[in-house]
Amino acid sequence: MKRIWHVSLCTALWCACTLSVLASGTVLPAEAAPSVAEQTQPVVITDPAVHMKNTNKYYVTSGRVYDAVTGAVEGISREKTGLPQDTGRYYYRVEKNLTGDYFYSVKAYDTDSHILIGSYFVAKDDSCVWKLQDNDDAVLILGTPEKLLDKAEVTVYPGKIPMGSYGILRVRMPGRLPYDIKITSLNPSVADISEKMNIVSKSEGKADLVIDLRMGNTVRTITRTVKVIEPADSSNHDSGRRPIGIGIGVGWGGGWHHHGHGGIGIWV
Repeated sequence: MKRIWHVSLCTALWCACTLSVLASGTVLPAEAAPSVAEQTQPVVITDPAVHMKNTNKYYVTSGRVYDAVTGAVEGISREKTGLPQDTGRYYYRVEKNLTGDYFYSVKAYDTDSHILIGSYFVAKDDSCVWKLQDNDDAVLILGTPEKLLDKAEVTVYPGKIPMGSYGILRVRMPGRLPYDIKITSLNPSVADISEKMNIVSKSEGKADLVIDLRMGNTVRTITRTVKVIEPADSSNHDSGRRPIGIGIGVGWGGGWHHHGHGGIGIWV
C-alpha cells in the first residue's frame, strides 16, 4: 500500500506541474509555437549620436568637407542612393576618421525615427562613391574604381619561400570593398598558384607573379617577385613550419577569384 500511495502522489504532482506550466503560457503545443521565420526580426540600426554631446568630436558636422561629401551623395539620383525625394526626411552623419585612409563613411538617418536608411563611402579624392547594402554588396554609384584600385596594397608573404612550404598573397583594399583577383606565375616550375590561391614552392629560384585586380570593367595589373630557397638558407624560417595559407575566394572561371563578403555592382 505504501508503494501505491507513493506512485499516486508523484503522478498527482506531475499533473499539477504540467497544468501550471501550460497555464503560465511558457509551453505551447507544436502547432501553436511561433515559427523561426516569425521570430526573426530585421536588424534596425539607429543613429548612435542622437543624444551625444560634442558630436563634432567624432563627426564632420559643417564646413567645406561636409558640404563636399554630402553634396556628392545628394548629387546622385535617388534611384541609385535609395534616399527619399524629400530631403527633409533624412540627415547625414560624416565620420571624421577615414576608412582605409581613403573613404569618408557617410550615413543617412530618418529625421523622425533616427533609423539608418543609407550608408555610403565617398572617396576623399572625389573619384568614386559607393553604396553599401544590407547583404554586404557594394554598388559603385558615381565615378570609376580606377584610383581606388591604385590604392590597393599587394604583398607577398614571405618574400623568400622555403622548399616544402608555401606563401600567401595579402591584398589591402581601402574600405575592404570586394574585388576579383587573378594570379599568374610566369615561372610555375619554381612557384605555382594553387586552387586556393596559395603560392606553392616547386624548385629553387625566382618567379615573377602577375596579379590582376578587377572591379567591374576596370583592371589593375601588378607584378611581384618571389624567391624559393632551401629551408637551411632561411634565417627566419621557424623549424620548417609552413606559414598559414589564406584562400582568397571562390573561383569565377578564367582564373578569376572573388574576394569579399558580397558582390560588386556597377551602375552604368
